[in-house]
Amino acid sequence: MKEYRKVITLPGEVLDYETVFEENPYLRTGVPEKMGSVERFDYDTAVYENGITYHKTAYVYLPYCYDGNDRNRKYNVLYFQHGNTCEPAMFAIGGNKYMFDMLFDSGELDPCIIVFITYYMDPMRDADVRIQTGGAEAGDGWTPGIPPYFYKEIVQDIVPGVEMKYNTYLTDPTPEGVRASRDHRAFAGYSRGAAWTWRMFHYDFEYFRWFCPTSGGISCDKPLPMPPGSGPFPTCTDEEILDYLTAPIKAHPDLPFFIYAASGGMTDGPWMREQIKLITEHPAFSYGPDPAKNNIYYSLSDYYHTDYLVPYYFWNYLKILFKV
Repeated sequence: MKEYRKVITLPGEVLDYETVFEENPYLRTGVPEKMGSVERFDYDTAVYENGITYHKTAYVYLPYCYDGNDRNRKYNVLYFQHGNTCEPAMFAIGGNKYMFDMLFDSGELDPCIIVFITYYMDPMRDADVRIQTGGAEAGDGWTPGIPPYFYKEIVQDIVPGVEMKYNTYLTDPTPEGVRASRDHRAFAGYSRGAAWTWRMFHYDFEYFRWFCPTSGGISCDKPLPMPPGSGPFPTCTDEEILDYLTAPIKAHPDLPFFIYAASGGMTDGPWMREQIKLITEHPAFSYGPDPAKNNIYYSLSDYYHTDYLVPYYFWNYLKILFKV
């Protein structure tokens, strides 16, 4: 078994608890022996109630062991939303794809399907403005005139389309079927995608059991600056944050869940740490890394803020996700 360097924060340094972030250097320097594949998934969505049907693309990473003819082996699914100015192909194509191969190459993680999605309506058509400011047309609340209904697009169009095509635990594409298979579905996001992950917890709680917001905080549906980065991120009061996160728990008290949050200590760590500490002190949450006993955990890396380090966070998440 390969040895990995562990970055361990001291008790009391992060949340008055010990949190562990494990670094896997082989994600960058190793050469995978077991290689997965990536397929493009095209779909249409008309959930934005503006009379427009958008033609969009996601990328589906299939681990090395995936065999489309073996319908008896089912796979958990992790959906990932990128951050500001990025797009899903950057993770699924080229050298970054091998970093996801390395996640499963050691055999320490159970292989799963990873789906790279985007809130942008057409990130390649609008590449110039997307790369410059992140202000390309999007469905996550950053485009005036387009309601933030990306959460509807995910559940109504992406999840049924992907999971009925591949060997997953979804057997019924209706909302009831998506709810019934939530134990096998996770949502992760980085930076602007992390802000969206918190919204997914609020709006799509009944369809996902696992949530991994990375390096991004909670906006409580407050108006966002346009273009992104042109103004401060919305601040929420403690009461607003707790009301926002406990609302779906109160609506579905019998549904288990787990939040694995993380951030980089060099930039966004202190700010996100305060929000996490507030959340974990609420009686609806139990802090710790065991999803059989707990429902929220937080790890702090020493990384700077960039989407390219996402696979290192995945290495930590996937040691916990889908374990009950």
